[in-house]
Amino acid sequence: MSTFTIKQGFDLRLSGSAEQTVVDAPLPAQVAIATADFPGIKPKCLVVEGQRVQTGQPLFLDKNDREVQWASPCTGTVTKVVYGERRFLLQVVIAPEAKDEFFAGPRVDLARVDRAGLVAALKQSGLWPLLRQRPIGRMVRGAAEPVAIFVNGMDSEPLAADPAVAVQGRAADLQAGVDALRKLTSGTVFVTVRGGAAAQDLRGLKGVQVAEFSGPHPSGLVGTHIHRLRPLKQGETAWYLKAQELALIGQWLRTGQYPWQRVVAVAGECAPQKKYFRVRQGAAVSAFHGGKPIEGDVRVINGTVLNGAVSDGFLGFYAATVTMIPEGTGKRDLFGWALPQFGKLSFSRSVMSWLMPRKEYSMDARLNGGHRPIVNLGTWDELTPLGILPSFLVRAIQANDVEEAVKLGLLEVTEEDVALCTWADPCKIDVGSIVRKGLDMVEKEG
Repeated sequence: MSTFTIKQGFDLRLSGSAEQTVVDAPLPAQVAIATADFPGIKPKCLVVEGQRVQTGQPLFLDKNDREVQWASPCTGTVTKVVYGERRFLLQVVIAPEAKDEFFAGPRVDLARVDRAGLVAALKQSGLWPLLRQRPIGRMVRGAAEPVAIFVNGMDSEPLAADPAVAVQGRAADLQAGVDALRKLTSGTVFVTVRGGAAAQDLRGLKGVQVAEFSGPHPSGLVGTHIHRLRPLKQGETAWYLKAQELALIGQWLRTGQYPWQRVVAVAGECAPQKKYFRVRQGAAVSAFHGGKPIEGDVRVINGTVLNGAVSDGFLGFYAATVTMIPEGTGKRDLFGWALPQFGKLSFSRSVMSWLMPRKEYSMDARLNGGHRPIVNLGTWDELTPLGILPSFLVRAIQANDVEEAVKLGLLEVTEEDVALCTWADPCKIDVGSIVRKGLDMVEKEG
């Protein structure tokens, strides 16, 4: 087993962490699946409003690859099909019934199926979108064999769900998932865990290489793991997924039924109940607090404060964490930077909290300043343990110099790898959106 200690980075110690107690959420009034979670697809809707669907029944497909389908997470009635400009499908909303009736999807015998057959079955099952790829950092396109597959069994983002809690007691599902991944690649299947954590269900998997990572964020990101374990050469791709997503694939292989349940951590100082919930995929966020809407000046995030998106009222496809923090609308700090601000979390020493550090800090969604031109203060370099020069990379992207950006390490990063840079940057530069612009240019030219 390999062990790595990451020194560059920073931990956002925010208040409101979820208790490691898993409880069942009530049946949500509605569930939804949104195409915004899968950038780059061309969806074709397969259902209409008023139609009754079964759990696992296809709702829409990708016209770029018609074998790739998205399945219904419940049995119920389609109440709304939302279209945008040019009839582009945005969202399918379903009112679930209490009892599941499972759609007769593909069945797979791992002992007999070949790689092509497994790929086809995964695409038809609705679980193919769980597999994402590097470079680019989006859902796997095509079916070219990856050089390695990474299963992330840790998360160092602030208030993030612990994957080891989400898969506790699911050793059989995890092993079945690993057996499937080994069919998908002749390379190594890596499983990463937090250094010192028990995570026995992950450490005991057969046919994988387990690696421990410790240190501040971004020690728990797959980009950091790839950089240390199997750096990609030009033209190579690696696939990745979370430990819970691996268990979902394994459950489907073992039972033949679409796995609709997710374990989600609800955290943040504004969360009514800070716990782990077993909940239906795509559930309305109100299911986490008795079906009532969140009131007050609160921002609800699908994901974490670093790498999440403002919730549209439903749980995102990839979200394992829901974070609720104060919005901070209309709030101003008296005298602003002129005060020592001992209770304010900061990476720099511009405030005095470093003299008396706290165990946890409160943080709202305010920007705390306006946008300024990029000033290379070296802050980004201290937060990026990938051996790249983020300031020069950003400048190359802004100049539309794709070739230079690739040389500077564009293909090694996605938004999540530079999210800390955005948070700590005194110039208020959204580094993640710039990196995504660069990756889109590479994908378009590629």
